[in-house]
Amino acid sequence: MAPSTNKAIVVEKYAGEQFLEHTHLKELPIPEPGQGEVLLNVYLRPINPTDSLLMKGAYGEITPPPFTPGSDGVAKVVKNGPGASKFKEGQRVVVVQWPQFQGKGSWAQYQVVPENIVFAVPDSIDDKTAAQFFINPCTAYGMLHEAQVPKGEYLLQTAANSVLGKQIISLAEHYGIKTINVVRRKDAVDEVKQAGGTEVINLESEDLVKRVQEITGGKGVHAALDPIGAKLTTSIIAAMGDGGKYQIYGALQPGPLEVDRMELMMKGKWVGGFVIYRWIERPDKEKVVQEVFDLLEKKVIKVDLGKSYPLEQFKEAIKEADKSGRRDKKFLEG
Repeated sequence: MAPSTNKAIVVEKYAGEQFLEHTHLKELPIPEPGQGEVLLNVYLRPINPTDSLLMKGAYGEITPPPFTPGSDGVAKVVKNGPGASKFKEGQRVVVVQWPQFQGKGSWAQYQVVPENIVFAVPDSIDDKTAAQFFINPCTAYGMLHEAQVPKGEYLLQTAANSVLGKQIISLAEHYGIKTINVVRRKDAVDEVKQAGGTEVINLESEDLVKRVQEITGGKGVHAALDPIGAKLTTSIIAAMGDGGKYQIYGALQPGPLEVDRMELMMKGKWVGGFVIYRWIERPDKEKVVQEVFDLLEKKVIKVDLGKSYPLEQFKEAIKEADKSGRRDKKFLEG
């Protein structure tokens, strides 16, 4: 039976922290797939920090309202457009990447996307794992790929108790990389150790640079991954060894990065940015997708299977997802 309604979460205007006041669940027309496109029924999506940041305008007003956000999700193929034949109707798929910056994210029941960004989900992977395939697992894989930390060397990461931080820990362990994990709360230390973190530094009571020097015998870390930035950047770069690579991938702390230029000039250290939306568009994209699926199947990359909320309760779900110190994913279902 052909679908008759298309419920979608729509952001009507940018309003900073008051964004939910201008975000509504609406009924939109069901789009028709064009040449080389497929119509998908999206039925489960996680709430990622990047979704809330986009809705708040933290990336700038890059997506003209009204728009539908959503960076991840699992779907079924409903209909192939002209020239599209790669997937069967009813086949379970993910999209890499969802066109949320064009206002056509996954927080709608039905979306049309180009066939060439759709990938089949292996039968062995459950819906909640598939739904969060892109943002976190692909980011963990991509950043470690770019960091190029030799086996047995140290990688430093901040916000280590986050969902992504724990995935970086397990993937680094798989590659034989040791991790120094930075947290900002005492109660997060045991949590990170239980996740497999080699070493944990608590910024409430420990000096980052001093502890890294002690742990590494004065060598410093080979690379660092950081979603915080601002003043912390100075200490992270000081904790890297000669030629170390620093990747910023978030904006948890507002303001510009604070960097000691002499650390870069005289010690050959490197500062760069990482965003999965840019990195994933590469010639070996299909190979990357398959490798990440394999890592998920083997439980090398572990995901959180948290609570699901119906679309009608999206505001409650987003508030829960945005709480500081949350330990699991929140999903929108339906």
